[in-house]
Amino acid sequence: MGLLDFIFPKRCVVCGEFGSYLCRKDKKKIKLAPTFCPVCLKSAIGGTTHAKCQGKLSLDGLVCLFEYSTPIKEIIHELKYRFVKDLVGVLTSEIKKAEILEEVDFNSFTLLPVPLSQARENWRGFNQAELLGELIARQLKIPLDSEVLRKIKETKPQVKLPRKERFKQARGVFKATDDIDGRNFLVFDDVWTTGATMKAAAASLKRKGAAKVWGIALATSHSVYPRAA
Repeated sequence: MGLLDFIFPKRCVVCGEFGSYLCRKDKKKIKLAPTFCPVCLKSAIGGTTHAKCQGKLSLDGLVCLFEYSTPIKEIIHELKYRFVKDLVGVLTSEIKKAEILEEVDFNSFTLLPVPLSQARENWRGFNQAELLGELIARQLKIPLDSEVLRKIKETKPQVKLPRKERFKQARGVFKATDDIDGRNFLVFDDVWTTGATMKAAAASLKRKGAAKVWGIALATSHSVYPRAA
């Protein structure tokens, strides 16, 4: 135990037990997420967008690693709102267990963390999507680029908005660089709820000539709809 651990002992983000940010009991509660089409939200093999759902500017697929439930939701909350960056390390071993990362070939992709506005990042001191995205990029052995996608419009926190307002405020919020024609990208965000953020990012990238754009999220609160007949 280091000096800081002695002065500020780690406690489980769920039950408060001393010793670590996530105790063994609560770690067992982590659930892997199902795969679904990012357009119709129905079950899809490997998260690939159904052929009939594919549009010119839509995501080509989506991978969500975990269900947004205890303890993942507590970890994300602490990371985003209490700025406990050490929690990123807690997820390393769990991400390695997510078999979906082995099912989809992302070798030709570059991972893009969803950017914060400069004002939000300055206030928080870091971009949690970039910190978490680094874990994913290392696991997939692909590059990460924080410069391709920029946030050009300040927005309200999505968590406080209804579905319709999330999509409305996401329009035109991102701008992609000009040197991406024919490249493949994996857009990372911490949570997929309505998909408004990732869909806006995908549209921006494809307008600039990106070949394929997939989304990847640490967690999702979505309950998969039954597979279409």
